[in-house]
Amino acid sequence: MTTISHKLSSDLKSALKNADEIWVAVGLLNFAGLEFVLQALPTTCKLNFVIGIDLPTDPKALSKLLSLKGKRTVNAKILTEDFFHPKVYIIKSSGQMIAYVGSANCTNGGLTDNIEMSLGTKDSNICKQLVDWFDKTLLPTAQPLTFDFIKDYKPKYDNRLKRRKKEKDEIEDLKEKEQIKLQANLRLRNKVISQLKRFRKTKEYLEIKRHRQNIVRELRECLDYPNFNKLDLKTFFSIKDLGTIVAIKVKSRIQENPKQFAELMKFICNDSIPIKTRIDEALDGKLSIENVGKGFISKVLVAHNPKKYYLHNDLFVERLQKPFGLEYPKGLSFGEKYELTVEILKEVMTETNFDDFATLDRYIWNIEA
Repeated sequence: MTTISHKLSSDLKSALKNADEIWVAVGLLNFAGLEFVLQALPTTCKLNFVIGIDLPTDPKALSKLLSLKGKRTVNAKILTEDFFHPKVYIIKSSGQMIAYVGSANCTNGGLTDNIEMSLGTKDSNICKQLVDWFDKTLLPTAQPLTFDFIKDYKPKYDNRLKRRKKEKDEIEDLKEKEQIKLQANLRLRNKVISQLKRFRKTKEYLEIKRHRQNIVRELRECLDYPNFNKLDLKTFFSIKDLGTIVAIKVKSRIQENPKQFAELMKFICNDSIPIKTRIDEALDGKLSIENVGKGFISKVLVAHNPKKYYLHNDLFVERLQKPFGLEYPKGLSFGEKYELTVEILKEVMTETNFDDFATLDRYIWNIEA
């Protein structure tokens, strides 16, 4: 049986109250965490602890644990050989065992306050394997916890705590600034969505939608879609809706390579291939044609299917960045960026009930940020 624990203190408290022996392996221990465990346990319970110091384990907790020797059966060690980072709690009670493994260190934060995740299991084989790992892997490589060690460790811990406080203050300041920025962006997003919803309800919307549908049909006719053989490039370049493309060089390159152009356009419109692959291949692959770039390709994609593809324009994308959190990780190809932008715009279309990207494109320019 496996259970999920979001707040380990509740499950541990119940499991510890009748414990005969416990095994605790944690990268971080503080006084509050140790007190919680000790108060939940019978005084007769045997204690086994292996603790790390790579994280700021509290020397007061170590002293408390060491002071129990002579009063209780305690086996406490420190692991210094490698970076020690596990969070494992194993409890034996009346011959039955339960183990918790997850993200929760033995601290008030880890057990109660933080957002943590732990899995609990009563599977005897798993519990036995965890005890074997503790006894046969950890204990032989760990060193005994002594007062001399704590004496040497404490000043280093104090210095670390000072640095940690400074780092924490810096992170909290960053979080606060990010929350302010997030709230501002959310307000802006809500404002933009509200405007688009208003546009969607106007009579003008239906007129713009019909107009854009006509433009799509005209573009298809000019390009002889889906064959791309009998081209009317003069009319194509004269259509300024859905992106203005300067005919110089582009037109001549297409006319010089009619067969390649037809193959390229068919490839771009092949929805069985991922869009990022199609775009990147169209720009830099074997079928690519010089000067047939992002604007041209995205205009063809809109003509192909305005419900799935948007017209790329750098200024258009900039208008999406703040309100909709559109950010591109470093190292992405243009095809990957286009795919990410499509996903953002799909959310906008769903939320505002716009029918297609071609119509949305017209109204994005009208929003007042």
